[in-house]
Amino acid sequence: MAVSEYIKEKNCIMNLESSDKDGSIKEIANKLSGQGKIKNKEKFIKDVLEREFLGSTGIGNNVAIPHARTGAVKGVVIGFGKSIEGIEFKALDGEKVNLIFLMGTDPAELNLYLRILADLSKLLMNNSFRQALLLVNTPAEVIETIKRFEKR
Repeated sequence: MAVSEYIKEKNCIMNLESSDKDGSIKEIANKLSGQGKIKNKEKFIKDVLEREFLGSTGIGNNVAIPHARTGAVKGVVIGFGKSIEGIEFKALDGEKVNLIFLMGTDPAELNLYLRILADLSKLLMNNSFRQALLLVNTPAEVIETIKRFEKR
C-alpha cells in the first residue's frame, strides 16, 4: 500500500493558520473529520495529543508525524499541513516544523498502519522530497509529489 492511496487533496492544508503544535493538530483533524473516517473527532485529537505527550513526533528536518492508534478512526486516515513560518514541535533536532502529516488508524489495522508509517518516514528522509513539498502550492501538487517520489 502506498502513502498516496491514503492521503487525499481534500485533506491537505497548504498554509496552516495555527502557530502551535496542539492547534495545528486540531486544524488538520478538523479537515479530516468531514471525510467519514473519523468516528469521534474529539477522541481522535485527544489520543493524538496523548501520544504526543509521550514524546514529540517532530522527527527532525522540519517534519512532524503526529499519530495515534485509536478506536475513533475507521481504517487509516492521513492529513497534511504546511506551515511557512514553522511551528514549535519540540522536534528531535530543536528546529521548527514546516511539514506535518497527521495519521490515525483503527487498532485492528496495526500492520497496515506500521507499513504506511514506515513508507512515509522513508520518503521524508529524502531531502529532495522534503524540499519539493515545501515548494508546492496546491493539494494536487502534494499528491503528485508523493506519487513521484514513491516511484523512485
